[in-house]
Amino acid sequence: MSSSTKHELLYFDGAGRAETIRIALHAGGVDFTDTRFSGKDWPTIKPTTPLGSVPVLKVDGVSHCQSVSLARYAGKLGGFYPESPVQALIVDEAIESLNELMALAPKSPDADELLKLRKEFQAGAMTKFSDFFEGLIQQNGGVGFASTPSIADLTLWGTVKSIRTGDWTGIDATFFDSYEGITATVDSIAKNEKVLAYYASKE
Repeated sequence: MSSSTKHELLYFDGAGRAETIRIALHAGGVDFTDTRFSGKDWPTIKPTTPLGSVPVLKVDGVSHCQSVSLARYAGKLGGFYPESPVQALIVDEAIESLNELMALAPKSPDADELLKLRKEFQAGAMTKFSDFFEGLIQQNGGVGFASTPSIADLTLWGTVKSIRTGDWTGIDATFFDSYEGITATVDSIAKNEKVLAYYASKE
């Protein structure tokens, strides 16, 4: 990739599905424009995106979409994507499953109904997917989905962090504490030098 290649990432002013991309691009030394916008601006921005969704990554002015594809691209630039085809398969499997899990989280305008649905979600789909993630991590030795930190590790870290800080109404903040591999992976990413460098650059 030419050093003159221009990148612009468009997403809401929050972590969401863009944080993995931001961290990986920064880790790769990619000089990118981090364009963030508020919810009130979304109706204006939405028609300008390829499929009416974000994140969108513009590379030399050409818009590209789909968060996993963008994360994979950024991961390759930033050293967060394995070269081994088998390990790459596992990383893709994990990050796709993480996004699927987040999409399955119930929503309801009624507070009592939301609490009920989220409790059922935690006992059902969330436990099923988390057992799956734990199995992949244990197959890899107990930390991470691959032999080196990956975009799947970053995405898992972001998901667990949001739940532990109470962002998911109705989900037990300590849910992941019993998963040794998930906990070890999250702790490893929290101490990762590239991750720490990204957040230091934002201070």
